[in-house]
Amino acid sequence: MPSIKDLKKRIGTVKNTQQTTRAMKMVSAAKLRRAQEAVQNQRPYAKRILNLIQQLAPTIEISENSRADGSFSRIINQRMVEEDVLSSDSQRKVLLVLVTSDRGLCGGFNSSVIKSAQRWISGHSDKNCSVELAFVGKKGYDFFKNRKVKVAANFQELTGKVTFKKAKKLSEALVDRFMKSEFSEIKFIFNEFKNAVFQEVTVDEFLPLMVSPKKKDDTPPREGDAILDYLVKPSSAQVFQKLIEKNFAIQVFRILLESQAGEHGARMSAMENATKNASEMIRKLTLQYNKQRQASITKELLEIIAGSESQKC
Repeated sequence: MPSIKDLKKRIGTVKNTQQTTRAMKMVSAAKLRRAQEAVQNQRPYAKRILNLIQQLAPTIEISENSRADGSFSRIINQRMVEEDVLSSDSQRKVLLVLVTSDRGLCGGFNSSVIKSAQRWISGHSDKNCSVELAFVGKKGYDFFKNRKVKVAANFQELTGKVTFKKAKKLSEALVDRFMKSEFSEIKFIFNEFKNAVFQEVTVDEFLPLMVSPKKKDDTPPREGDAILDYLVKPSSAQVFQKLIEKNFAIQVFRILLESQAGEHGARMSAMENATKNASEMIRKLTLQYNKQRQASITKELLEIIAGSESQKC
């Protein structure tokens, strides 16, 4: 049984820890407000630019000559035609980009992404699918670096505070490797921010950009299809190319913001739970301390009384 001195020391240690967790909770709460506003502002823009690409894609002509061209937009256009999608019997080279945090103390934020990546790899590891990993954040890289997985890249320089400049640099690196045919698919695995206490692990299809191919002129419109006729200047192809160039950086920026907000929310919740657990531990230790202190006082009183009675005799 610990002594009174040990219990007093332990109570002091837990109180110091509680002060730290309470301060970390307040810091994460302040950061969460800013991160949440950034995510909410970015989501409509990212969604709208994808909608515009979907609307313009059917108006773009994709000829055999244009496929031979190495321009950025036409390489992406080549992927959007149904017959260009990789068949099930061809070799798939998939790059999974894991977005985790640099620090811990955020509950299951990192472990949920890592476990989802492991499940995805297990479910797609066959002779027709080769999977490599890339990392944004230390925790994911630290977990997988000593395991039997292929590590394609570790974007350590892009960690820390999320900025559009970092997102653009990451998107350019990924698109460049995709254009060089190093990978046939690129996917992101990250925590999508829902609210302060809940984040949902999401597997996002980054590349190829799957949009509807151009319909033939003789294809009758389906029931419920909206027939919209826009006048696009300078041309649909030029506008489409500019949208494609912006889209990837915008989508990466949104993903990084989602992960950042989720991290702050997870850390705030974890620190709140830690603070509550510390309060409960302090209560139990204080009760034990008081009991032992009372027992010690009672023992001393009995010894004094016994000594006084022995002197009377």
